[in-house]
Amino acid sequence: MGIASTILAKLGYDKRSNTSNPSQWLIDWVGGGESTSSGVHVTAQKALKYTPFWAAVRIITSTVAALPFMVYERLPNGKGKDKVTDHRVYTLLHERPNDYMDAIAFIESRQAHVLTYGNGYAEIQRDGGGRPVALWPLMPDRTERKIKDGLPYYEVRLPLGGTVNLPDYNVLHIKGLGFDGYSGYDVVSYHKEAIAYGIAVKEYGSRFFSGDGAPGGVLEHPKALSDLAKKHLQESWSAGHTGLKQAHRMAILEEGMQWKQQAVDPKQAQALEVQKYTVDDCSRIFQIPPHMLGSMDRATFNNIEEQNLKFLAMTMLYWFRKWEQEVNYKLFMPSEKGRLFAEILVDALLRGNIASRYEAYNKGRNGGWLCVDDIREKENMNPLPDGKGQIFLEPLNMKEAGTGADDSGGTGGGDDVDDDVRTAHRALIASQFSRIITKQIKAQEKGVNGDFHENQRKYAKTILTEPVNAWASVLGKKSQERTSNILGKIIAEHINKETKLENQDAERLANLTMSRIGGF
Repeated sequence: MGIASTILAKLGYDKRSNTSNPSQWLIDWVGGGESTSSGVHVTAQKALKYTPFWAAVRIITSTVAALPFMVYERLPNGKGKDKVTDHRVYTLLHERPNDYMDAIAFIESRQAHVLTYGNGYAEIQRDGGGRPVALWPLMPDRTERKIKDGLPYYEVRLPLGGTVNLPDYNVLHIKGLGFDGYSGYDVVSYHKEAIAYGIAVKEYGSRFFSGDGAPGGVLEHPKALSDLAKKHLQESWSAGHTGLKQAHRMAILEEGMQWKQQAVDPKQAQALEVQKYTVDDCSRIFQIPPHMLGSMDRATFNNIEEQNLKFLAMTMLYWFRKWEQEVNYKLFMPSEKGRLFAEILVDALLRGNIASRYEAYNKGRNGGWLCVDDIREKENMNPLPDGKGQIFLEPLNMKEAGTGADDSGGTGGGDDVDDDVRTAHRALIASQFSRIITKQIKAQEKGVNGDFHENQRKYAKTILTEPVNAWASVLGKKSQERTSNILGKIIAEHINKETKLENQDAERLANLTMSRIGGF
């Protein structure tokens, strides 16, 4: 166990539980879990075998574990942050916490423990300077947080007997809901009745269908049978006619015997429909939209996206903050706190479809608060070389009042525009023309119908309008109607049945558009 083994050798063993005062783990081990009204004994392992419970735990754990855990350094002016990828905490949370586990498996298992036992623990192994060098998982049913003389510590029950105490600062502790603030409530124990009810309904359904969906019947024999004969007859009949594999087999009755089928109680068969409603219990326990657990009764295509965003805001952000606060408190040295911090990167969960993203990027770019490199980073692309992507646009019609914006309407052809600004606009307009041409080439290879070029012109007008208006704004052109007319003429001249465009035409069309906008 690393440090735990060293401390154990120095402190010796301390027996934790006995038969006169047993701990819950001993009760569960002997009795098979906590008893419930339905008669089903529930343990964490048994709860995880119940599919809605497993799905709920799996959804949250995989979401937390799959997102990158980043380390940042605050900039000196307090505004902004830089990624730090060479820090030991980044290695522990993003790569490998120890020699035997990757970061995803470690985070996933700790989060699963929180969702079942209410607490997820890991021992922090430190070097001689107190810096964390490894994280070792601790089992939640063998670890307990205690306080002695005002100081918190963790008592760990060892597999071979005895206990070892770990100081509070050497245990990474992710807690669920708990009123005392020191430990989280055991989720399975608190919701044992709901979980047991779902398991019982599932087991009832399995037994119902194992009997071919029928409750059975009566074999009548004209003579009296001995107890042994009754037993053999019952066993023989059950072996040949019980279960789905034996359903509808022909039966041969001898000695004047008759089979009388008992009617199936409609309520008994209808009770199986209750299974789908037990999914809602797990949905409520973990605050997960029912459609994510496979219950689509109240889900529509219109509200699923809204439910997904609600899941992120109401469920996942809570767990992200739990992890971030514990990591920032216990894994950074005192001299690093306030300057360095860890954060789970949630951008991937917030990404919409490609059309929505590009529309948002376009607004951010034209509004002057996103540069090309910012957009490329969000799309997992490398920055442009030589700092070309670091240029921010500054539309004149969005300048602060009184800062000297040209109100004359402007006549310039762009000669007074900075070269970097002109280059950035040309690249943006050319990229849109390139998308149009690529789409047109692919369509022509497959064969186009009569409406294609008309639809292509509408598509071109849609994606070119904002970047062209941005260029006109830089030149001080106020009339968007005239700009739109110029753009429409260029599109009509070059997107038609007679004109064949190639990829290299994108730059030429961008130059043509910018020239005409600057010339009116």
